[in-house]
Amino acid sequence: MKRVTSLILIFLPVIVLSQELQFELQPGAFPVEVSGWEIFQPWTGGNNKSTPELCDIDADDDLDFFLGDERGYVYSFQNTGSSLQPDFQYETSFFDSLTHPNPTYNGAVVRFVDIDDDSDFDAFVGGSYVSVYLNNGSIYQPQFELLEDSLRDNNLEIVVGTYLDLVDIDGDGDYDLFAGHYSGYLKYYENIGTGTSYSFNLVSSNWFNTYCSEGYASPCFGDLDLLIGTGEGTLYYYRNDGDSASAQMTLVSDNYLDIDVGDYASPELADIDGDGDLDLFVGRDPTGFGNSMGDVYFYENIGTPQVPDFQLITTNYICFDMGDGATPNLVDIDADGDPDLFTGKGDNLLFYRNVGNLNEPRFVYESENFGGVNVNTLMPWFVDLDADGDYDLLAGEGAIPGPPGLHLFTNRGTPQNPQFTLTTNNLVPGVFGQGSVLLIPGTTDIDADGDQDLFVSDVSGGLYFFENIGSASQHQFQFVTNDWQNLGTWGHRLFCFYDIDSDGDEDLFINSNAMYNQPWDKNLMFYRNVGTPQNAVMVLENEDLFPELMIWQARPYLLDIDQDGDGDLFVGDLWGGIRFFRNLEVNSVNREAGTVNRSFSLLPNYPNPFNSSTTIPFTIDRALPVKIVVYNQLGQCVATLVDGQMSPGQHQIQWDASILSTGVYLISLESDGIPQQARKVILLK
Repeated sequence: MKRVTSLILIFLPVIVLSQELQFELQPGAFPVEVSGWEIFQPWTGGNNKSTPELCDIDADDDLDFFLGDERGYVYSFQNTGSSLQPDFQYETSFFDSLTHPNPTYNGAVVRFVDIDDDSDFDAFVGGSYVSVYLNNGSIYQPQFELLEDSLRDNNLEIVVGTYLDLVDIDGDGDYDLFAGHYSGYLKYYENIGTGTSYSFNLVSSNWFNTYCSEGYASPCFGDLDLLIGTGEGTLYYYRNDGDSASAQMTLVSDNYLDIDVGDYASPELADIDGDGDLDLFVGRDPTGFGNSMGDVYFYENIGTPQVPDFQLITTNYICFDMGDGATPNLVDIDADGDPDLFTGKGDNLLFYRNVGNLNEPRFVYESENFGGVNVNTLMPWFVDLDADGDYDLLAGEGAIPGPPGLHLFTNRGTPQNPQFTLTTNNLVPGVFGQGSVLLIPGTTDIDADGDQDLFVSDVSGGLYFFENIGSASQHQFQFVTNDWQNLGTWGHRLFCFYDIDSDGDEDLFINSNAMYNQPWDKNLMFYRNVGTPQNAVMVLENEDLFPELMIWQARPYLLDIDQDGDGDLFVGDLWGGIRFFRNLEVNSVNREAGTVNRSFSLLPNYPNPFNSSTTIPFTIDRALPVKIVVYNQLGQCVATLVDGQMSPGQHQIQWDASILSTGVYLISLESDGIPQQARKVILLK
């Protein structure tokens, strides 16, 4: 974590501190690859009960992508590619205010059709019942206005349907409506109005006996044939053996292609690659910890329009979704100088290796059980607890009834090749009881004594604080309080400490909603430390960092991913996704008067904390006289590592600090006439 003491700052020429947090959501910031598929917009967040819809909403001759979810909102992704090679860019999670008025956890299912025959797309939004929005804009720029919050048929009965689709099943030139019921029945409403003025008449509550015993029937028509998604994640396939004016549905399969996406399968057919046949997308709900990854399954049709042959390409088509409960940790686990990504998934530890570099991260999914670590409902936190230069793992456990345990896996390998060994499954015994249910750990040096103190959250909502009364290399955690700084409210608290304002003490990011609160509650809180590095005083400064977003159980993690001297924010969510927010603040030692020096860049040393020696990488863009100097906490120069002319390019040097004592030091990169850059490092012996 980044912290620079006030005494050190005296020796730096310019330090600009900002009191305002400026984070920008950047869904496509860094590539993520899963099983050979590069996800379009990985850092958008997760989805439950995802319901895909593809439509050329802006009349530019390619298909745009829409995704409803359990919270009743509609995500929009604009196709900035072509009809042959799509390239989707995230626009919003509240597309033109389209939302179901009362999602009741059934979510939102959007279907676009031109219901009033004015050449633009209108919207039907399903949930527990159907709402209708008319497009009062244009074919290029839609503007939706709610017409009916609860659609009624011609007998004034509310059209009830969790899922829906509209198609001209009788060939009379208007759209008929099919509503899937949670019981598994498919209702057919014939449009007995006109092309410009609809009127729906209930014809059948079990159309052609298309009942699915698994419930939650989700209809999708393609060339008048029918796919029905089920509540158990499978698909039924009905072939239309009639014609365009008179349907005759025949059940071909009640387990089509053996597809199983988890729960609440929601199929959509569209020609996404412009080859003349329909490809298959299936939304899903993972439900429950430990389920498979994925937001939308994509099956490419490699057959023909008449004889389709669907091949699974990816389970993560549009977003990066672990399944549920994403708990991001980014640490350099292989000591190659860039951060890798971990998150808990059920009882296992997911691992995404950074195959890029410090300047251009690129994460590739590598393992769903990294290091063989297995803990019930694993909540991970990486920290070097024995000061040997590699990362150890704290793993919180879930247990009903409690008490759960806090597991410590010690790294008996090397910084390059970790090997985790379970040291204890109850690191702090006698503290947590039956009602604790789930432990969420984190560490920071909250009292600036050179070792890592321990914080743990459980279902009580307070932060348990354990002071490290041992040392950096031999920890000894002593329980102090179960409600540190009086932050408690009931529910799991997910947190991360980071010195976001570079004033030398640790600030706090923590989720604001209890576990069972409604998803539209506030998401992430920020507490600024107005005390000292030795004595923290946390003051609530912002109770809802991202009010425009729905992030249920926000799970923050901060690090300087773009190497510009400030902390960027990764936020996991209960649905299994991660959002990335770039820090746009001017608050670090490598910025001056709102501009960023581009002549050289001091990159993070590794390992950090370190024992005796560490590698310090840096880059310069032209030949320069360069000095790299190390200061102690009194601001005294303890080492000069480089002092001379350097050629442009990327460089790295080793610092052997074996003669120095444990403590916090500052590495400074300097050159005449250029604002210096500095990074805090921790020497642990």
